[in-house]
Amino acid sequence: MCEPTTIALAVTAVVGAYSAYTAYEGGKNQAKIADYQAAQTEADAKAEAGAAQVESDRIRKRGRQAAAEANVAIAASGQQLGSAGSLAINREIYRGAEEDAYFALIGGRDRATRLNAQGQLTREGGKMAKSAGKSSAFAQLLQTGASTYSGWKRAGSPTPQTRFGPGTI
Repeated sequence: MCEPTTIALAVTAVVGAYSAYTAYEGGKNQAKIADYQAAQTEADAKAEAGAAQVESDRIRKRGRQAAAEANVAIAASGQQLGSAGSLAINREIYRGAEEDAYFALIGGRDRATRLNAQGQLTREGGKMAKSAGKSSAFAQLLQTGASTYSGWKRAGSPTPQTRFGPGTI
């Protein structure tokens, strides 16, 4: 039968090993979650950039439609379409549409850039959590070893000695 001190020391060692394992696994899981969140944020960034491109194209299309409607109105009024006045109107319509399209595109790219940066930070946070889990596991193992040894010494057990020589193996 085992002594109560030996059982207590064994339990301490098992609990310490389990604590180290859960710290390590917790860090690994946090890194996986961070990678997933980073991938999602990066996908959002791509979607944002794509949506900005679609919005920009839609604005340009509306500009072309507005220019066509202006040409119809100019022709209906009896003016020539190539006159200085009609060209100035069309130029202003296209300039305004192009400016709006440009700002829509730049705004989307800016949002996408910020989302990509957020994804990178999330991924780095996951790496740090994984590293912290490893460090915590190592510290837990050291603490468990020290506690077990200290308990063994307090119990008055002899220090384990390893003897090597003929007939010991």
